[in-house]
Amino acid sequence: MIIAGLVLAAGASTRFGSPKVLAQLDGRPLLEHVLETARAAGLAPIVVVEGDAADAIEAGVRWAGERRVRNPDPGRGLSSSLRIGLGAIAALEPPVDGVVLLLGDQPLTRRDVIEALLAAAAEDPEGPPILSPRYAGGGGPHPVLIRRPAFALVGEATGDRGLGPILARHPELVRELPVPGVNPDVDTPADLAAVAEAAWDRRVIANREQVDRFREVPDGQDFYAPVSSLFRADPGRSDDLFVDLLRGVVRPEETVLDIGCGAGRYALPLARHCREVIGVDPSESMLAALRQGMADHAIANVRVIAGRWPMAEGPLAAGGPPAADVALIAHVGYDVEPIAPFLAAMERAARRLCVALMAEPAPASIADAFWPPVHGEARVPLPGAVALLDLLAARGRVPSVTWLDRPARGYSSFDELIGFVRHQLWVAPGGEKDGRLVEAAGRLAEERDGRWYVREASPGRIGLISWDPRGQGLRPRAGWAPRGPGGRGA
Repeated sequence: MIIAGLVLAAGASTRFGSPKVLAQLDGRPLLEHVLETARAAGLAPIVVVEGDAADAIEAGVRWAGERRVRNPDPGRGLSSSLRIGLGAIAALEPPVDGVVLLLGDQPLTRRDVIEALLAAAAEDPEGPPILSPRYAGGGGPHPVLIRRPAFALVGEATGDRGLGPILARHPELVRELPVPGVNPDVDTPADLAAVAEAAWDRRVIANREQVDRFREVPDGQDFYAPVSSLFRADPGRSDDLFVDLLRGVVRPEETVLDIGCGAGRYALPLARHCREVIGVDPSESMLAALRQGMADHAIANVRVIAGRWPMAEGPLAAGGPPAADVALIAHVGYDVEPIAPFLAAMERAARRLCVALMAEPAPASIADAFWPPVHGEARVPLPGAVALLDLLAARGRVPSVTWLDRPARGYSSFDELIGFVRHQLWVAPGGEKDGRLVEAAGRLAEERDGRWYVREASPGRIGLISWDPRGQGLRPRAGWAPRGPGGRGA
């Protein structure tokens, strides 16, 4: 059974204000997300219908062999793009048995929904010619699988309604498949913000669910207790460009709220530079290391608060006045879900500026190379700096970013490296998987200048991202530009 994919990307984006399918989500245009999902679900060939923004779409999307056709008059409505696209599908050789219709502005289109449609069609080849999902949480009935005998029905489509009226007039030709979740559209910038937040949350949830399938050890009350010593650093160090960058955005008379301050890697040097630092962290082991650092270096202007952000009570809870001039997250947020209230509380807490120091890819990716040999599958990646940039833009902010190369992370011994990776793989010491981990480390770890590194780990880069918490916008710094085919920024 040959089932093609048909992606409609010719809309005028009147309510959005610019070509929706090129809006950025997690470092890529919305249309790329749809195409990737279609390919992953096994749809082939794939035809994309473009409209007035065809030249921009051609230049702004990474293609993987998809065929493109143009609607010369997309103003006639969605139905005209549907007819043009289905005409191109019907003319394919060898003939296809059906087509899955997708919308180019629905980046959260799910592979499992497409696969459910394909499975239902295969199990009942003589069934209704149209199969569509019915989402438990609401949303339009897309994607839709149309068998070849129903292609002629598309000729009934008119205006900008697409298949909707046709499905309503011919319920006997439609089989609905109940599926969980929702199916959000992106019609306005506010819709894009909601989708960006949902995409972030979905990645975090998928990452966490993968851990739960493989974990051999519990997290315990304090996940960072076994590795908190790795996060300590001398507040007087002079070789840390990121400390220098933070000093450049924080004024001496200001108060800094360091959300997820950990052992004080940035809180302590900033405290020597500004009036006060408020450090918030849920890890008692991290806060113990922070207090020890304060004592060791005679730093008294750090106010330490134990708790998880956003705070439910106390002076930092929602509803109070801003607690600081600058709100900072440094390598915090990658695994936060839901992300929307976290960012909203951060912005409420800051009078002047929000700052995020985030890596691309996320720091835990150092252990990604060990997942296939130990667990038998690739690691689900967490969102990183690029995802945050696109999320902020979707929320109406104008972030400024300075990129720096991330130095390779080294460990003082082979055993320390093994301990960190074991922690990131949730593997029990001494077990079968631990044996595979040690064996893999023999291939993947290397010693250089007395320190141990993961050979296949990509150092990546780190962005110092800043934005106005009131959404007034900042002038983007040199080095940041909207993402094009060559990547984001310099």
